[in-house]
Amino acid sequence: MVRKQHKVLSLILCLILAVSAVCAGTVGAFAASGDTVYCKLNNGWTKVYAYMWGDGIGNNHAWPGVEMTKVEGDVYSYNVTGEYDKIIFTNGNNGAGQTGTINYAGNGKIYDLSAGTWSTYVEVPTSATTATTATTATTATQAPTSSGDGVTVYLKNEAGWSTAYCYMWTDGAGNNHAWPGEAMTNIGDDVYMYTASKSYAKCIFNVGSDKNKTGDLTTMDGQIYNNKTGEWSVYDLSDLQVKSFTADPATGVYIDTDITLSAEAQNRNGAAVSYKFSVTNENGGTSVVSDFSSTNSVVWTPQTAGTYTITFDFKDTEGNENSRTTTVKVEDDSALVKPIIKSVFPANNNLIKVNKPATVSVKAGGGKTGTNLLFYKYIVTDPNGVKNIPYYTLNSTYSFTPTMLGEYTVNVYVQGSDNTTINKTYKYTATNSDVTVPTTAPVPATTAPVPTTTAPVPATTAPVPATTSPVPTTTSPVVVLGDVDGDGKLTVNDATYIQKYLAEYPEYSSISLKVGDVNGDGKISVKDATAIQLMLTK
Repeated sequence: MVRKQHKVLSLILCLILAVSAVCAGTVGAFAASGDTVYCKLNNGWTKVYAYMWGDGIGNNHAWPGVEMTKVEGDVYSYNVTGEYDKIIFTNGNNGAGQTGTINYAGNGKIYDLSAGTWSTYVEVPTSATTATTATTATTATQAPTSSGDGVTVYLKNEAGWSTAYCYMWTDGAGNNHAWPGEAMTNIGDDVYMYTASKSYAKCIFNVGSDKNKTGDLTTMDGQIYNNKTGEWSVYDLSDLQVKSFTADPATGVYIDTDITLSAEAQNRNGAAVSYKFSVTNENGGTSVVSDFSSTNSVVWTPQTAGTYTITFDFKDTEGNENSRTTTVKVEDDSALVKPIIKSVFPANNNLIKVNKPATVSVKAGGGKTGTNLLFYKYIVTDPNGVKNIPYYTLNSTYSFTPTMLGEYTVNVYVQGSDNTTINKTYKYTATNSDVTVPTTAPVPATTAPVPTTTAPVPATTAPVPATTSPVPTTTSPVVVLGDVDGDGKLTVNDATYIQKYLAEYPEYSSISLKVGDVNGDGKISVKDATAIQLMLTK
């Protein structure tokens, strides 16, 4: 009797387990952050999105979800960002193309859109950073070639590595090779190249071991990674290669801030390169800051708030052309409470002369509170570490005389009437030599030199009759506003002349107020030099 009872009980338990197994088969797994779900795009869609959610948990993204990333062929992947148990695949067209609600099947599974079934895609790989014994790198005789669906990356070896490897992988989709990856090819100029046979989402550059390696990087096809700066950039393979292009400052910019635009490009054969700098406002209006010349650094001072596109154009004497762009957001400081420093003259890292007064001029803004006044303080530290004892003043300029060779540090403080303060540090090197380094953008090499004689009166002026006595040489020439060097025309040389006059260069000792007061404020200042630059750009 007891055996029969046990037998019946065993049958009941088996039935319960069977029912449980069937029920369990209809319940999806819960995803964990970092899981990878795959989809086989074989139903005619051109793209696929993954919309995931869990009851009471929320969703991964607003409908139609997150666009999936192509892995290879018709396989797409999505890295899960939360704990969800349901998923809908869509083509992103608001219900026009989508699956029904599907239970999530687990990490590393792939859903076949045509068959409507889950299967295992590949075994989920182990951690990308698990190292094995590195082998000695061999130098390839030629660069590897891509299969067509692969990815190519470059490494700029500024960190001084002795060799370079590239380890690539996609979560749940395998890797290019066991750690440390495959040896990269040295293509010259400390640049290494690697081409994978297919696309991978992530990569690590290393020396063949854990001794020197980057962190986990997002693979950037066709770009170059600098192992010293830790930055990706476009790898230029053209004959006219762009090495750099910057706007400084690029953030925290306000109206009337001096922005230095700099660029560098190089022709493979050493041909001369010319640079052009242009600015386009939000309405599409474009102005040329500096047309093509050998000058690769200019100053642009925006007068209106807005987002500007800076275009850097390059061309060489072989007929090659190239260009780059960046954007700068300019804000209005007319109601800004905090004080800001827009520019300081001379610019940072310039030269000053021993035993000659050096004048620091500050262009500031903000401070719109209380009395709306700005107060200035200048702390000067000489090469021996000796500092002055300054006090706040209303003067936006300050002069000091360097008495020894070496580096002087000037801390500039600007304070509003509510005691809100900002400060910036500038360094100048005192030298015995005449200071010839310009304190703003260099004068283009193509600019004509200052004539040794006064420019003649323009041809539109009525000529002096032949019977009249010659005009004395003391007769005043035609006055051109801003023509402080007296060559009869307005050029960038005039802006430089004012800057050197303010810096008290011996050979630039005088300027006529009538000619040099370009902005009409009754004095000669760095604002007049800026005004000349603006006049030239317009």
